[in-house]
Amino acid sequence: MTIENSHISLRPVQVHFLEMHEQPISSIPAAFALDFQLWPKPISVEAYRNFYYGVGRQWYWLDRMLMEDGVLAEKINAANVDIYVLHIDGQPAGFAEFVREKDYVEILYFGLLPDFIGKGYGHYFLQTVIAQAWSYHPHHVQLNTCELDHPNALHIYRKAGFQLVRTDLEDRKILR
Repeated sequence: MTIENSHISLRPVQVHFLEMHEQPISSIPAAFALDFQLWPKPISVEAYRNFYYGVGRQWYWLDRMLMEDGVLAEKINAANVDIYVLHIDGQPAGFAEFVREKDYVEILYFGLLPDFIGKGYGHYFLQTVIAQAWSYHPHHVQLNTCELDHPNALHIYRKAGFQLVRTDLEDRKILR
């Protein structure tokens, strides 16, 4: 899948930066134990983009669709990047991408494919993603969301234990 740069415009968007400094105490009921597996490297750009755009299309995730293949291949296959795929009933249902830095782990991307939204999986998927981030033993976990993401994203992240550290206005790419 390709997206033409000529179909892209910039829009100023509020971006919320969040951090979690203590691992939450939560447990996922066995009925919701999710099949969340590390994606073995090397990860192909084409397969990655299918997940990335499948999850993020409605939220204007475009940056990695426009990135040169070689640059994207380096990013997703970097030594400090782990990408996990979620399967539900044997079907690909979403993914999460972690960037491990010296003092923190960033949940760079995560989300469900459209067919799995609204079916009760999101809460448990977020708990699974947070648990995976803490499994790297960072000082803190961080992520960001913006007003283009799901309307409840900021509220859900704060309810999960993330604290808002700042909000900036940034230009984001959107389809015209």
